[in-house]
Amino acid sequence: MGKQQNYHPRNNQNTQDVEVLFDPSKPKSELLDTIAEEQAKVLGKINSNQLRRFFSDIKNLYRRLESRSQGKDPEIRRKVYQNEIEPLFKMVRSKASYAMRKGGQGQAPREFCTFLQEAIKRVPPSNVEAFELFTLHFEAVVGFLYGKGKVSK
Repeated sequence: MGKQQNYHPRNNQNTQDVEVLFDPSKPKSELLDTIAEEQAKVLGKINSNQLRRFFSDIKNLYRRLESRSQGKDPEIRRKVYQNEIEPLFKMVRSKASYAMRKGGQGQAPREFCTFLQEAIKRVPPSNVEAFELFTLHFEAVVGFLYGKGKVSK
């Protein structure tokens, strides 16, 4: 993996609404298990449509990366990510901001949107491995949200 910044989620002052635990320097096994479960615990309830909208966006980007770079040199994979995937991935932050606006139809919970915005910020520029790690972490968080009964219809 490329050079990464170390984050201290518990001290992050930008996350006033919710503690964001995603840290790409943590071991993958922890991010997909205990850290994902802890993240799901601190998030509130969310409507399944709202959750599906964001999860589909992220997962579709991941699939697009896989299809466009399968079997290719790691440098080509990084360029595909940097040029095609990363701008759309970073744009999810603005979608989350829009989704939590007051009075909006289908308003998403502020803590969930803050989680997405802050976790996406923690994916270093041009770091395809951190993007993949976030995607898997988010998938694990979604699973724990369902398992803990925090997703409503």
